[in-house]
Order: sequence, then C-alpha cells, then structure tokens
Amino acid sequence: MQKQKFQQMLLLLFTVCVSSACASDNGSQADVVPAAPVYSDADMWYEGGRDSADCAVDVFYVTPTCVWDWPGADGAACHYMNVRDSAQRAATDASALLACRLFGNDCRFLAPYYRQITMNSWFEPASEIERRYGVAHTDVVRAFRYYMERRNGGRPFILAGHSQGAKAVVELLKRTLTEAERERMVAAYVFGFSISEAELAAYPALRPATGADDTGVVICYNSVSDTAAVSPLFAGNAVCINPLNWRTDTTYAPAAENVGSVFFSADGRADTLRHTVGARMDLRTRTLVIDGLRDDDYYIPSIAELFPRGNYHVQEINLYFLNVQANLRHRIEAFTRR
Repeated sequence: MQKQKFQQMLLLLFTVCVSSACASDNGSQADVVPAAPVYSDADMWYEGGRDSADCAVDVFYVTPTCVWDWPGADGAACHYMNVRDSAQRAATDASALLACRLFGNDCRFLAPYYRQITMNSWFEPASEIERRYGVAHTDVVRAFRYYMERRNGGRPFILAGHSQGAKAVVELLKRTLTEAERERMVAAYVFGFSISEAELAAYPALRPATGADDTGVVICYNSVSDTAAVSPLFAGNAVCINPLNWRTDTTYAPAAENVGSVFFSADGRADTLRHTVGARMDLRTRTLVIDGLRDDDYYIPSIAELFPRGNYHVQEINLYFLNVQANLRHRIEAFTRR
C-alpha cells in the first residue's frame, strides 16, 4: 500500500501534459522560452498556511524541478516551465502543497511560479545547466524582490527550497539578500542540494547550522542508503546536518529519534511511518546514510542517471517531515528570543 501511494505521488510530480505555446523571450537564440511571470499578478503565487495576522513569520519557498521538456508551438523542445500552463502548474502545485503542509501550521507560505528548468536540463553538462538556470533564477530574484517590497512588511521570514528550489535559495543568499534582510531571516532550509567549500569561503551569508536552534543559518542535507548512490550533481558538497539529532558529526540517530516520515498519496491522504528511518552522516561525502526503507520502493528509473537506486533525493522532505516541522518551531522561538 505504501509503495502504491508513493508511485501515485511520483506520477503527479513527474508527469506533465503540455498544451500551450512557447515564445522566444530571453536565453540564447536557440532557446524557446515562455513569457516571464508578472509577480504583481496574484495568480503567479501559490499561497497557503496561516494568515499573516495570525502568525509572525513568512516562508518564501522555491519549488523543485517538476516538469520535463515539452514541445512548443513550432515543435522545438522547451526547457523551461510555462507558468501559465495548467498541467505544469498542477505538477509544481503538488510539491508546493507538500512544503505548505510542512511549514504552513506555523507560518504564512508563499511560493512563486517561475520558469524552472526542466528535468531534462539536469542531464546536460554543468555549463549548460547554469546557462539555462539563469532564466529560472532571474524569475526567482524578481519574485523575492517583489515579496520583500510589497508583501513582507518587515516581518521575519524563512527561505526554503528543494532541489532546484534549494539551488535558488543558495544563490539568493550568495548574491541577493541585503544585510538588513539577512538580519530578519530566521533560517534557510536547503533540502537536497550542495554547497561547496569554495562557496562557504566566498560567501559569509552561507553559514551552516551547527545545532537545533541557531538562527540565520543554512540547514542542508542529502540522503542515501549507501554512499555509492550519492548524486554526481552533488560531488564536493561540504555542508550537512542530521535532521534527526541536529548534529554535524557521525553520531548515529536511530529510528527511535525519527518522530515520523510522512508520505502523501495522490488523493492527499497522509501516511505516517513512525520510528522507521535512522540516519548517520558520512563525513567524506557530507551525506546522510539512512536505513529502514527498501530502496526499490523509492527508485525512479527515469532519473537514475542522476539519482541512482538508494538515493532518496525526491523524498528529502518526507523522510524527516515531523522532525523538521518541530525544528521550524524551535528556530522561530530562538529567533524571537534573540
């Protein structure tokens, strides 16, 4: 039953119908790029969680990669999400809803639709990934600036993102947040991405978390059942914290410390696996090595080149859901005391 529910969720996340036209915008001449989102349009935001009058903190969330290449009007492959296409929005909404369930009990939740690069793009050489990602990040920066200038109102906030969205959060911290904005950032949750030693040295805003309640820090981790399954995308990662015991050493956190992994079926029902997944950190790869699950139940052949059997990239939020949710409250309380 658990495997069936998970497969339904994957179908929703990774299958997208395409029906809308694509037009040249920015990017290279060879690119077919959809029109840019306009963030003064309320329809360009996924919103949820608590009302701003009823809570003190916002979450600005950036969704992971949820769409594949799709044919534009002239048949050429489009490597970017069309934010106005209903099927593509439905795919990203599934991820936004997961994050909203994580953060929304305690915070107001806002996630911009943006021209994320497609899953196909991540199979390209690093230089091409970065070139394409430039379009996506332009949208994220514009959305963040609009949020700060029109929606934030001086409130404390959390940055969060998964996968491509986590990359966006890292880049925002490196180049976009002002010093005054960093002072109001409770924390940044970077689910399923990497930060290198060179980035840590060059960008003081990338300050890794060292415990359960430090603030203004980056919470970053990746999960595998065996280090042989570490994604080639994350070679050279230097940042990791164990979300079961909030340690940055190799101390093993047994399944008893996992309050609950939560998986949602396509119809929205929650299946909570309590005290199932344990984890320890591998210092060489700065990756979490987990136990307690069957790799075959979470293996996705279509992305195996990037995330081989035993890699739990897609499940980074689900695996430690209730522990991260509790940690969110701890960090907000610590920020408030500060």
